[in-house]
This record gives sequence, C-alpha cells and structure tokens, in this order.
Amino acid sequence: PILLSSIFLFECNKKNKIKVKDGHLKKFIYRPCIHTITFTLRSIILYEKERMSNNNINNNNDEHYTFNFNNPEYQKDGSFECHDYTYEGSCDGGWKIVRDGVLHMTLGKGYIPIQTVYCGVCSTDLAKKFLPYPLPQIVGHEVVGTVYNKHKEQNNDNVVVVEINASEYARRVKNDTNTNPYDTPAMHTHDPMRITMGIDRLPGGFAPIVLAPIGAVITVPPSISIRTAALTEPFAAALQGVESTPPQNGDTVAVLGPRRLGALILAALDGYRRSNELDFEIVAISRHDKLLEVSKKLGADTIVNNKNEELTENKYDIVFDTTGRPEGFALALRLAKRIVHLKSTNGQKVQGLQHLTDLVVDEMALLSFSEQNLNFTWPYEKRSNPSVFCAPGVSSEIIEIIRSTGRTVVQDDIRSTYNKLTACKGPLIVGDDDLRSLLRPSPFPRFDLAVAGTLEEVDAILRPDTAAEISLVRARGAILLSTSDEDNDKSLLWKSILHSNMQLHSSRCGNFDRAIQILDENPTIARRLGEHMITHTFDLERIDTAFEIAADSSQSIKVLVDTADKNPK
Repeated sequence: PILLSSIFLFECNKKNKIKVKDGHLKKFIYRPCIHTITFTLRSIILYEKERMSNNNINNNNDEHYTFNFNNPEYQKDGSFECHDYTYEGSCDGGWKIVRDGVLHMTLGKGYIPIQTVYCGVCSTDLAKKFLPYPLPQIVGHEVVGTVYNKHKEQNNDNVVVVEINASEYARRVKNDTNTNPYDTPAMHTHDPMRITMGIDRLPGGFAPIVLAPIGAVITVPPSISIRTAALTEPFAAALQGVESTPPQNGDTVAVLGPRRLGALILAALDGYRRSNELDFEIVAISRHDKLLEVSKKLGADTIVNNKNEELTENKYDIVFDTTGRPEGFALALRLAKRIVHLKSTNGQKVQGLQHLTDLVVDEMALLSFSEQNLNFTWPYEKRSNPSVFCAPGVSSEIIEIIRSTGRTVVQDDIRSTYNKLTACKGPLIVGDDDLRSLLRPSPFPRFDLAVAGTLEEVDAILRPDTAAEISLVRARGAILLSTSDEDNDKSLLWKSILHSNMQLHSSRCGNFDRAIQILDENPTIARRLGEHMITHTFDLERIDTAFEIAADSSQSIKVLVDTADKNPK
C-alpha cells in the first residue's frame, strides 16, 4: 500500500494534478518507496537464507550417531572435574546421554549434533553454583560451531549459533494434546516444559559436541567472523533489554558494569538510537579505565570512573545493571530516576528478595501499585491484563480499585492458589475448574499481574514451590507493591519502588535472527565487537583458568573457550 500510494502521488505530481513541494516529495514519496523496496528485498533474502539453512540443517535427521569423549564438568563447589560422556541417538529417535558408564539422562526427538568451535564464558556460568539448577553439569551456552555430519563429503561447513531454550517449539515437536499455549515464536522461551543448554539439565557448549534443538540452530552469514558469532547470544540478550525498556528522546541512560554483557548493551543502545533517529545520552560507569576506553569505542557518549568520581543519586532516567553483584544492584537503585533494568544476577538473596534471579528468568517487572500500572505491558504487546492475583497482605481498598476497572481479582493463600493452578494437569493447564474459568480470558494459564504487600509475598508469588520453575504470574507480567511497613522499608529496593515510584524491569534471552541481521547489516559494529570485546581465548583443557580470568574484570572482558581441537570420536 505504501509503495502504490507513493507511485500514485508521484504520477499526480508529475502531471501537476497534485502539487507536492520538493521537501515533501523526498519525505512522502521517494523515501517511503526506497524503504518499502528495501524492506521487501530484505525480507525475501532473509526468507531464502532461512529456507536454504533449514534445508541444510534438516538433512539426515534419521542418521544415528555415537560420540564418546572425556570432558570437564562443573561441580557444586564451582570446580571442574573430567568425566567420560557418551551421546548416542538421532534427531528422529531421541538421545541417550551416558556419564561414566551410567545412563545420565534421555532426550526426546528434535535434537541434532553441533560440533562446537567456541563457547563464551558469561556471568551466568561464573555464578552457576548459586543458581537453582542441578549440578554437576557440562556448562556453557554461548555456542558457535557447525552442524555435524559423519559423511565428510556431505559436511555442512556453514557456521551456526544455537539458541539455548530446548522448548517443544524449538525442537519442532508437539505435545500429545497439542494444547501448549507457549508454542509460539514469541513465548516458547518461557515454556515451563523447556530445558536450557548449559544451564538447566541439557549439557552445554564447553564440550566438543552439543545436542541442539533443531529449530534453535541459526546459520551465520559469511560477513560475520566466527569469533564475533560467539557473541550472538549475549548480543541478542542485550537487544532484548534495550527494546523491552526503550529509551526516549532526552533520556540519560547509564550502563553499570560495561564488561561482557554491559559492553554489548552499549552497542545495542547505540544501534537502537541510530536506527530510530532518537536523541538520548549513553553513559558507561565502571571502576576500570580499560573497560571505559572500550565503552567509548562501542557507543558510549560519556564515561564515568566511579572509583575516582562521586556519583549523583537519581541522575539517570534508565540504569542497566549488568554487574551481577548485590552491591552493583544497590548502586543501580540509587542512581536510577525512572527504571532499573536488571540483566545479570547471581542466584543469591538480594535486597530482601530470595528469588530475584527467578524474576529475571521470567522477564517480570516490579512496580508500585497504581491504576495506571495495571495496564503494564511490554513494548509492542497488546494485552489488557484481565486477571489479577492479590496476596493476603493486600488491603480491601486496593482490591476494590482493581475490581472497579472490570478485572477479575482472586485473593487467597499463595500456596493454595498454586496448588489449584497445577493440580493433576501440570504447568500447561489450570487444574482447578473454577480457577480455570476465571483465568480463561488470559492467554496463558497464569495470572496477568499480581499485587503483593511484602517482599516475602513477592518471593512466594515468584516461586510458590521452590522445586518448580513456576510462578503465579505469566512470563513478562508484573508484580505490583501495594503497602509500606517497617520491615520492608529496610530494603532499598522496596523504598525505591514504593516511595520513589521507580520501576524494576528485567529480561534475558533475545532473538538470534534479529541479532544476526543487525550484525550483518552493520559490519563496522560486528568488527568492533570482535576486536574490542574478546580479550582471551583458552583451550578446553584450561577451562578452570578461563573461568578465573573471566571473573577478574581488571584482566578481561569476554573470554572464549576453544573446543575445535577436541574432536569427538
């Protein structure tokens, strides 16, 4: 329609039927035509790339493989031990994973073998012993490699990256009842039935082979080097953060801890600003001069060394906290005027919240209660939040305000409500008939929002059962804080949200296709990321040293582990 209307106006102008000024001619005719044609051609190219990539990846799904290798494994105390592993199976038939001669786990259909080349070390890897996932495990999730094929003459040498979520959607399988509401491109990363590569059960990328969900394997174009491609996962996560908390004209946006993910957020912010023709300031804050020098090269307008300079509280409209440290999060709360966006956590109790990491996993927000905040959504989403859960500590006045908006309100014991949600039928279908009827307008078998009166209630809403990764509130929803008392006022988080009306946002995984597209279209950004982000590379045999160096921000930014020489048998 844009193209046709622009051609019509152009022809009318040429025949003097409608007189268009030169400036308007460029703005309303030439530019829309060029953008429309460019977008159409780009869409065709991306479609063809994906089609060809899928054709290559889908080859030999019934091929049976056996891989034997001795590999370092992350232990409960944070150390590494080597153990013998066997991966045996096929994409169509499923897989057996044997550890030291004993069956360790089985995987269903939809996994293909990827021969790894590099895997990056990130903050989640460094904090793995604090996270609520089983150990020991082969860890690592920032994987780049090639699709393995034992027929050398048919080898697919295309470089690929792997998204970490092994959901039914990513594996291209359907459950028996075909009723999974998370089986969509936008929400499959929150499928409660998923496992995650190198984090939750599925063995990760610090190994010669990973078993990757077939729909999570993305081909990397030749314009992106294989080392830069190793940054795809964290760069996609950085874009997710920026686009879920988009800066506005005139904002001052700070990135706290611009190392690894923080440096990538600087690049994502700069790219977002350029592509949307916005005018906001990007500030990098760190105690290390070397990181600040790199920050300037990756998009920061201003650099601040908080080791030497005193920081002003409530100065920045948005603060992205990428430190992964409790003291870093506290500093972000003091510096932010409007929003703190939390990207990195360490699994520990922080600011009175035991389940802050789970809040980030579910990409949820914490806000103060107001009628306006009942309309909270992610950007580009359209939803009305029809169902709201209120914890026992919420007052009757708050409940009446919510009901006056036409929303369904349930106030009950948190654990009792959780049992009704999950009774008999698991995490995909609401078990209790009455509660299922109340939640029917919501797209997911969860409440759209919750209101809590204490931080303890926030924790209980996030994880009613600490043994299950299930919240009362849908992913990308919000928990609203409603009251103030002396115990909670000791927490800077509580005071910042309830008294200063600050918002806490969070995000995690991003869209790999989108990240690859941006890097492909902006080769300068891709080149700078590869040159300035990757400071160290270690062989797999030295993975303990890689973790030590990665944990020392004075020595490193991004550390890669090279697995290419450890070929599987």
